[in-house]
Amino acid sequence: MQNILFLILVITISPWSYGQIDKSELYGHWKVKKIIKKSPNPELRGVMDGFKNATFSFLENGDFHLTTESKAPTFQMILRMTKGSKWKFDSEAQQIQIGTEENGYSIMGISPVRKNATLEFSLDESKMTFEMKKAE
Repeated sequence: MQNILFLILVITISPWSYGQIDKSELYGHWKVKKIIKKSPNPELRGVMDGFKNATFSFLENGDFHLTTESKAPTFQMILRMTKGSKWKFDSEAQQIQIGTEENGYSIMGISPVRKNATLEFSLDESKMTFEMKKAE
């Protein structure tokens, strides 16, 4: 009987112990609190500057919005690329995919990871990682 109770406890707790994210947790507006890992590529300096105060919006209807105060040309290019994009969450791969059905959601990949009480977004293409906070 103790073994069965222990097994039920492990099964119940295991998704949270590995930082698994549920799609509904992503809904809303997420602001970059700080950049944890910068890109080693000096050409992406403008992109990093843009992400310093960026907001990622994941709406329940599938719409995605990326906003920033930065006027850096490289970041403005990213804003144009993501304009009118949708998002979907692959719960098995734990990855947010940005784009449209037509382009296979290939504009941007974001891996969200829960670390203790914070949520981190890692951009798959650039390897930049941000600590995020939910905007009110």
